[in-house]
Amino acid sequence: MKRYIIKRILQAIPTLLGVSFLSFILLHLFPGDPAEIILTIISGSEPSYAEIQKFRRQIGFDKPLIVQYIHWLSNAVTGNFGVSWTEGKPVMDLIIQRFPASAELFFTTFAISLAFAMVLGILSAIYKDRAIDHFCRIFSLLGISIPSFWLGLVLIWIFSVKLHLLPAFGYGNGDLKHLILPVITWSFSFMAIKTRFVRSCLLEELSKDYVVTARAKGLKERVVVLRHALRNALIPIITYFSLSVHHLIIGSIMVEVVFSWPGLGSLLVESVFKRDFPVVQALVFLSGVLFVVINLVVDLLYTVIDPRIRYGD
Repeated sequence: MKRYIIKRILQAIPTLLGVSFLSFILLHLFPGDPAEIILTIISGSEPSYAEIQKFRRQIGFDKPLIVQYIHWLSNAVTGNFGVSWTEGKPVMDLIIQRFPASAELFFTTFAISLAFAMVLGILSAIYKDRAIDHFCRIFSLLGISIPSFWLGLVLIWIFSVKLHLLPAFGYGNGDLKHLILPVITWSFSFMAIKTRFVRSCLLEELSKDYVVTARAKGLKERVVVLRHALRNALIPIITYFSLSVHHLIIGSIMVEVVFSWPGLGSLLVESVFKRDFPVVQALVFLSGVLFVVINLVVDLLYTVIDPRIRYGD
């Protein structure tokens, strides 16, 4: 197992290097002189040619691009992503400041989505072509079809503007009322897609010979479904959930903007509009690192779910 973990970490290094280079090169993809862009944002006025050249030397933009990248990467691996051009604060401090709001919204949404998707998917598979199955399939179709930003605006109009039951915007310092509408909006499409996938995986397992044998032996249907069929279906389900992290990240951006939620998603959007590239670079790089780590954890979970899977030392 240790050898496998080391091997996976080594395999992840090229991926992380690619992500880091893409994050770094963002600034240089925009037309114009990056030094002039930065100096204009910082000073708020049009800089002179002499000021631009002096600033280029100060921040190292007069050096070759590969040298700049190595310098940026050596700082990034220590958590130093520079200073925000618009806020004047270390980028990592801004991320740490916004992280609790995003974490609260993310984990609440993920837990609720996972629980409902598993329950609805299992019930839909067990009662195939019955009323509850038809309900789950209609629910999934609606969840896939309705855009999250539109659903969020509709919920705000109904529950905040018309009924005055829930707050429309803001974080509320951890007030649960502020969580309800963002969580419903964010989890609706995610839950719907995963419900269909759980149903499909479980139906495939329920049609196999070992399930027929288990039923022929007189095992209770609950045991057949939960201890045999569902356990074998968990590997593709967990894999699919892990690969859906990008769905959650994209969804968080839309939901945080709609509900003015002070998390990392709204920070990314604000930084893009302000051309605050150090913040954008840091968030893109950390998203790539998160994705690689999740894939490694999921691979290790396979051995817990299925004892037949072993990674040799």
